[in-house]
Amino acid sequence: MTSTIRNIFDTASLPHEDMDRLYKVVVPVNVAKGAMLIRKGQRCDHFYIIEKGFAQIFSVIDDKKTTTLFARENDIITSTYALFTQKSSNESIEILEDSVLLKIHYEEFLSLCSENPTLLNLYRSLMEKYYLSLEERTLSLQFDSALERYRKLLSRHPFILQRAPLGAIASFLGMSPVTLSRMRAQI
Repeated sequence: MTSTIRNIFDTASLPHEDMDRLYKVVVPVNVAKGAMLIRKGQRCDHFYIIEKGFAQIFSVIDDKKTTTLFARENDIITSTYALFTQKSSNESIEILEDSVLLKIHYEEFLSLCSENPTLLNLYRSLMEKYYLSLEERTLSLQFDSALERYRKLLSRHPFILQRAPLGAIASFLGMSPVTLSRMRAQI
């Protein structure tokens, strides 16, 4: 068993007997820095949990790359739109550090959940965390000033500043790299 799965089970307060069942559908994969896990236009049948590493989810519109989300250890990454609709992804996922991911086939996981209802708590816990991260970012972009967004990043997610390229951080915060440099100089 991986420590990541144990941590997730402990966080979701699930019986450890279900860990063995889940582990049967988990495939550990090593992914090199710079690899594209999912590209815009691809279909997606899996979600991933980062055991070790760092990634960004982004979209490119009119040749402008906008980071939607960063993910690190114990975070889930996938193209939710492509996974849930079984249509082409409207975003891409890039691995920013050499990583170990736990690859889980979505349909196999759902089947396992139907056989073991306690695993639905795990699914709910993973999806809630993912959704809350996206909502936090959306509300911040809508209502916070650039300086407030930067301060929140410093206080809530300082690991992003240590692990992500500045251009990706700027797009995540909804500002230009020049504005981000100004924010950094102010604080």
